Amino acid sequence: MQESFSFGSLFEQLSLTEVLDNIDAGIAIYDSVGNFIFMNTMMVNWRNIPRREYLKMNVHDFTKVIDVCVFDLVCRYKRRVSRLQYYQDFQKVDGATRVRIVTGTPIFDGHGNIKYVVMLMQDVQDFENLHHTLWEQNKILNDTTLKPKANEKTCIVAKSTEFQQLLSVADSVAPLDSTVLLYGESGSGKEVIAHYIHEHSKRKDKPLIAVNCAAFPENLIEAELFGYEKGSFTGANREGKTGLVEAADGGTLFLDEINSLPMSIQGKVLRMIEEKSIQRIGAIKSKKVDFRLIAATNGNLSEMVRNGTFREDLYYRIHVIPLIIPPVRSRKEDIVPLCLHFLHYFCQKYNLQKSFSDEVLEEVCQYQWPGNVREIRNFVERMVVMTPCATREISNIPCGILRTEPTTPIMIQPEKEIKPKKQVGGPSKEKVLEALAACQNRREKAADYLGISRRYLQYKIREYEIPSRNNHKEK
Repeated sequence: MQESFSFGSLFEQLSLTEVLDNIDAGIAIYDSVGNFIFMNTMMVNWRNIPRREYLKMNVHDFTKVIDVCVFDLVCRYKRRVSRLQYYQDFQKVDGATRVRIVTGTPIFDGHGNIKYVVMLMQDVQDFENLHHTLWEQNKILNDTTLKPKANEKTCIVAKSTEFQQLLSVADSVAPLDSTVLLYGESGSGKEVIAHYIHEHSKRKDKPLIAVNCAAFPENLIEAELFGYEKGSFTGANREGKTGLVEAADGGTLFLDEINSLPMSIQGKVLRMIEEKSIQRIGAIKSKKVDFRLIAATNGNLSEMVRNGTFREDLYYRIHVIPLIIPPVRSRKEDIVPLCLHFLHYFCQKYNLQKSFSDEVLEEVCQYQWPGNVREIRNFVERMVVMTPCATREISNIPCGILRTEPTTPIMIQPEKEIKPKKQVGGPSKEKVLEALAACQNRREKAADYLGISRRYLQYKIREYEIPSRNNHKEK
């Protein structure tokens, strides 16, 4: 017969924190005034806030993003309270409103006063999606990835003042049809901002067509942009093809990396923008197209204009409302929220429960992120999938994952042997005689002394008709 079970021995082997971190629901514990004293991994990933920051916060810091504070209800009624709560993400600007089931349970001290409140939170949409999937397949899934709806708005993680100011300007220009030119380094989020502007514009119900100008060969980009009629050229589609510009009719056309647009096509793009019309290859008549233009570049267009690689008239045509997207290294406040945002995303995608330690979050804040948001996303995914499934907390970053070498390699030249400088025009007769005397007429040593070859020294001796003496010592 087995020995009686001992809870004491269990908790010696399994900590309560580890248990709570493996529960697929948000759990938070507050003191009597609402200060956070514990939050599990789901809460950390939910809000994109690290534990050490949570411990500085109070439940009332979130009153702007929730419709009702269940903690206050628990304190008022001094009993367990369950409510449906509408909430928004604390870090994402203009995030979608979601619903969750929140249950608050009070823990009393010996005098009947509330000492702690334990809160359990479960997102309704996540639960319904999982329930629907299980109902259809009648089995437990290994992958409970929740794909966003097609009409779900783009959520942007923005905590820094610089990025919030950028979004404020974007909000102001979004309802207008003015052309917007986005400046930003590769991976800084130009396409995300383009989607954000489109989704807040009057054209949000129509498509946004994104065109990467660097992705097409020069001989194909015209056909891709403007389309072609049937039989226009060898290898063309029999029915012809609608161009990407025409597909953006009524919506937004996003020309990414417009600095890569070939000079041969820039004139036609200029005409397209000015006249809002396109002419398919092989067509006789042009066709009107109604679109709002957003362009983006990772290069300096004004410098390209000076170098003659970008048309000046096209530059001034698209340079209506320029928006500069700051690189990640200049908005350090966004690094941790971005890491936690992508951590939550990939944990959902791969059905994992993981968190970053404070040491890891400190290390990522010190890194410069030359690849910007794209590099952060790839880094987080790599850390999630490379860490063993049993590991809940990612406590260190393996060597080599974050680049530490300079982006431009420094070429180290081998040291050269230091030799006496050769004299322009060769040594004078006096210098040759002086060297021979100093080196006891040893010609090899005298040549080294003068910084010339022995053959050249012999040539100078003959040129200056320096007599050979019997006491010359040759080597």
